[in-house]
Amino acid sequence: MYSRFLFFIFLLNFVYVNAQQNQRLRDSILKYQFINPNLAIEFGMDYVELREGTTPDQEMVKTYSKIGEILLYMELYSSALEYFNSAIQISNSINEVGVENTLSSKKKLPWIVLNIGNIYFKKGNYEKAMEKFEEAKKLFDISKNTFDNDNGLFTSNSNIGLVYGAMGEYDKQEKIFYEAYDRIVSNPREDDNYSSNVLYSMSLLLTVKLHKGDLISAENKLNEINEFFESEKNKEEHLSKSLLMRNFGYAYSIMGAYYQSKKEYNKAIKNLLKASELFKSFPVEINLTGSRLSECYLALGQTDIAKEIALKNLSFKNISEREKRYNYKVLEKIYKKTKNKDLLLNVKDSLILISSDLNTRKVFKTLNDLETQILLSDSARALNESRIKYNLYLFILVITSVILVFSLVTIRINYNYQREKGNRLEIEKQIISSKLEEKNRELMSKTNFIIQRNDYLKKIQKEVDSRKVDSEISINRLSKELDLVIRSEKSYSDFDKMFIEVYPDFYNKLNALASLSQTDLRLASYIKMNHTNNEIASISGISLRTVESQRYRLSKKLNLEKDQNLNSFLLSI
Repeated sequence: MYSRFLFFIFLLNFVYVNAQQNQRLRDSILKYQFINPNLAIEFGMDYVELREGTTPDQEMVKTYSKIGEILLYMELYSSALEYFNSAIQISNSINEVGVENTLSSKKKLPWIVLNIGNIYFKKGNYEKAMEKFEEAKKLFDISKNTFDNDNGLFTSNSNIGLVYGAMGEYDKQEKIFYEAYDRIVSNPREDDNYSSNVLYSMSLLLTVKLHKGDLISAENKLNEINEFFESEKNKEEHLSKSLLMRNFGYAYSIMGAYYQSKKEYNKAIKNLLKASELFKSFPVEINLTGSRLSECYLALGQTDIAKEIALKNLSFKNISEREKRYNYKVLEKIYKKTKNKDLLLNVKDSLILISSDLNTRKVFKTLNDLETQILLSDSARALNESRIKYNLYLFILVITSVILVFSLVTIRINYNYQREKGNRLEIEKQIISSKLEEKNRELMSKTNFIIQRNDYLKKIQKEVDSRKVDSEISINRLSKELDLVIRSEKSYSDFDKMFIEVYPDFYNKLNALASLSQTDLRLASYIKMNHTNNEIASISGISLRTVESQRYRLSKKLNLEKDQNLNSFLLSI
């Protein structure tokens, strides 16, 4: 048990240390990608070795893509394409094994598409470059990643502008550069790239001014760039190694290239030297600027300086073939001039090797292979998405069918239940109706009984009143008692109980309308039973005139209008 625990602790520690080492290598790659790209590549190779045989993830995809970007930055196109291809294959393998297996994860990698466009641009295939930049722009536009959306769109638009410039369409180039500039300055952000992106965008506008031959506007733009740099430089923690410094150097490099193209070599050298000073922490840019400097010095006849710079440039590790070509041509002219045949022969051999189109063909073949790989990936992705959608639709169909069947069964059961409930209610209704009819008959019998009783009692009272009896006091007492019986409330107790059973809410509704006496309620009940005034007089043992007076008082208490019939009102309750 103890040994298992130790093994578990060791395993956790190994995983943690391995993850920390991965992160350190990634941080080092990002830190040195511009200031020491060769060192960044070495860290990249260490990362590749460390991750060999491990489960692929998005971090690995991003790191391989970043290594490819650095190699592209150094113009090592073949190697860059190999890493871009590896990044795509790793991304596809993640989708295949089900890691992050969602429709949203199965998208093209926009930065790789953009960098493939960069390679086409560097190789002069502007049509394909434009196609890739437009494709990358669409991918960045739908990206939910804020960094990709902002920086990716800015870079895509800037590169599209470069293609227009290479094709000589300077008006379109200027328009898209201004759109990119306006977009970025109208949405200022608190991040490391904002100031450097603004400065780079201003340098692109400087380029288009020079392309259009507007030197005055170009110099004004350069002054704006200087002012912006001075306003932003104190915000950088390490200014000399910042992208703000590098992009500031681009402005002077652009001016130097312009004057070199106009054969104003002294002005070119002045700007290129300024650029070299700004580029001192960026070896790739120093190398590019050095190639131009050596050409300018050679054009001015300063061969020693030109030779020194060219040799220094060629000593740079992993120098691109284009820069090799520039520097070897400088040395070729120098050795021709100094008649150094041996060195001239070596230089010519190097130029022949570089000038062969084998490497270019290799690059384009790799590009074609990568395009094919992307197309195959897209096809596989589309097929996989179709399969997922098919399974989703099938699942929805099955669930819908189950719900439909369940609903039909439920409706059928509910229908049967409601029908059975209706039958029960109908039976109950019939029973209640029968009971109500029975109560009505009892009520009518009771009413008739009261009428007959009162008639009988009145007859007795009349006979008693007409006879002559010795004891006048006894006769008077008997008459009063009979009269009391006729008007006694006990005679009506059974009637009231039966009436309430038949019309349970009638008295409550009347009392809610007005404050009524027991006589008022009893009169209302007789009217509710549809008795005439004569019948009510017989039941109550009172005269017809008294009944009419009671009706009048009841109408007043109920606040009935003159044209409102009391019988109709009470029957409606």
